[in-house]
Amino acid sequence: MFYISGITLLFFVFAFIDLIASLIVKAFYDNYLWYGQIAVFGFILHTIIGALYQIVPNSQQTTLKFPFLSKIVFILSVISSLYLYMGKFDVAYFFIAAVVLIFTFHISFIIKDISSLTVKYILASIIFTALSGVSLILSIEFSNIPQQVAFHLFTIGGMINAVLGVQTAWIPMIYMQPLGKTKVGKLIINSLFYIHQFIVISIILSFWIGDYKLLASFAIIELAIILLFLKYIFFDSIKPQIKLYGIPYTVKFFISGHLFLILGILTAHIIGISHRFELIDYHVTFVIYGFGIFTILGGVLHLTPRMIFNLKQNKKSGFSLSRGKLEFLFKIILGSYLMFIILNVYGFSFFASLFYAVVMLIAFIGLTVDFYKLYKS
Repeated sequence: MFYISGITLLFFVFAFIDLIASLIVKAFYDNYLWYGQIAVFGFILHTIIGALYQIVPNSQQTTLKFPFLSKIVFILSVISSLYLYMGKFDVAYFFIAAVVLIFTFHISFIIKDISSLTVKYILASIIFTALSGVSLILSIEFSNIPQQVAFHLFTIGGMINAVLGVQTAWIPMIYMQPLGKTKVGKLIINSLFYIHQFIVISIILSFWIGDYKLLASFAIIELAIILLFLKYIFFDSIKPQIKLYGIPYTVKFFISGHLFLILGILTAHIIGISHRFELIDYHVTFVIYGFGIFTILGGVLHLTPRMIFNLKQNKKSGFSLSRGKLEFLFKIILGSYLMFIILNVYGFSFFASLFYAVVMLIAFIGLTVDFYKLYKS
């Protein structure tokens, strides 16, 4: 790695605190507007900011300018989460907007080369994330700007763009395969970026005008984008090497995340078609607690060890992460997530949320211990 961010791991740690907080709020209050905002503008947002502070400078082969700004962004992020925990959303929105705007201003200084598809996705993610912060503030003053606009500007525009961009680079790299096997494949891969941006804008406009059937139609197109992405990025990279390398635990986390995203998109389609808004809780469960958690864990497990090895300045390590242990971790988290869904379906939301929170806390502590041993060895 060309550059190691001093703030990324702090964001990762705090993001997991946000995750546990959201699950506790879900257990005791089961209010998706409350726990959903902690999960989205806490757990997901802080993970993405932390990751981009590491990924963007390396994509540009430069160091981060004015690093003190990243510390300001982190402090404001902590404050925003504290207000979200207390349910004081109007105040939290002010700090969230400050976080995303300062971050956008800060990271934009070093983005010069946008020729790669990964950087295009990341740049789109940064722009939509900034717009989501602005929309949160405007939703307080203007009733004709629904909060769903801000939420989905970030989830579909910020989060999914960031995930697709990073995985476009990481999956072919893990399997040492070129991006796109044929001319048609390369055309589709490049076209998906532009189609996705069109869908983001279309879904936001659908929320703005309150046309949920139009929203449901665009959700199906988004589903097609994710399926094509899985085919041309994941399957085409995995197939030639699967007999030699199998599927690493990081890729298993990524694939599982996409499967839960597909369920989340289908749930959104059903909500839009039938106006069954009671399904929003399941939409959040699939997109945030499924796609979000599994994708983030895969990313953290891929990125953090590489950061630690570079912090050690390539000194030989006497400790390494156990693949068997991390494969077992994947099975435990997958099993606990499925149990989380089953308990919610049968009306045991309190026990489901506390159970999942405990599992995630144990996983976080275990990973922290292993990463610390890796660093100290």
